[in-house]
Amino acid sequence: MAAMHQDELPDEVECANCGTTQNLLKCSRCHTAWFCGVKCQKAYWPFHRTQCKRNEFADAIEESEPKFARWMRKHGKQAVLKDDEVDRLERAGAAASGPNREDVMDSMYGRAEPKPAAPRYSGEELAAMRREAEAAKAAARLALQCGGSAAYAAVELPPQLSLDCQRYKWRQSQSHVEVFVPLPEGLPAGRVAVQLSTSAISVCVDEAPVLAGRLYREIKAEESTWYVQDGVLEVVMLKRCRRGNYGAGKTNADTFWRSVVQGAVPHETLPLEQPPIAYYSAPCEDLERQPPPRLTSGRAKQRAEAASAAVPPALTAA
Repeated sequence: MAAMHQDELPDEVECANCGTTQNLLKCSRCHTAWFCGVKCQKAYWPFHRTQCKRNEFADAIEESEPKFARWMRKHGKQAVLKDDEVDRLERAGAAASGPNREDVMDSMYGRAEPKPAAPRYSGEELAAMRREAEAAKAAARLALQCGGSAAYAAVELPPQLSLDCQRYKWRQSQSHVEVFVPLPEGLPAGRVAVQLSTSAISVCVDEAPVLAGRLYREIKAEESTWYVQDGVLEVVMLKRCRRGNYGAGKTNADTFWRSVVQGAVPHETLPLEQPPIAYYSAPCEDLERQPPPRLTSGRAKQRAEAASAAVPPALTAA
């Protein structure tokens, strides 16, 4: 709570709490509210606290131009804006995203030299930014160490069904999603850590996170696997919702993945809202493993019908 000090009383001033006009003291922060004592100030503080703001501009000119300072406080003027600051307010008012006009104005109020407010992020946004920065550093370190693995470069990426995300590559069929990560030359297999669950994935190489987050769609973790071959980590995930195995109310279009994890950055996300035509002709391992129906000749069918006709029907009690 702000302190109080004595000052020249303007006309028609009274205690904000009890209304007395004798022996008044002025709030030392906002210079606009008057009280007869600390007791009234404390009693009125729950109502005054939302309006009690320091006016740094008025404070700065208080000695040289006291009348102008009092005028600014009386009329709620918090700062005198320059042309570039007015332009910034107009841009904020017309912007479709980012800080709005009120946010920018709040960053200017009460300052002798208005400056843009520092960016404000939630804890989740800060954590996501840190993970992305760490992943980018890990990708750069891996790229320098790998020097371009031939096996990694040879990974085929079908158009519209796959992406090269710099840190890793991924592709999909109607039944599986495959992720490929280049490994530093000579890295022991024990320095590779992969965790797969029904809805999440985590890939770390030499304690550096490469890919982590909630999967774009659920998988069958018990039928998914990963292995290292020729300096490349390959993660193979079986889609839970895939061709021939749909959830309630789902279709084959719902088996399409736009990214490996939810909320992926744009360069790790396919720029497609609907599956391309090529997706519906992509391989589907489950269907390929199903054996075709056995063929029978017409004569064999006739023999089976004759054999069944030769067997008398069973007797039942009357």
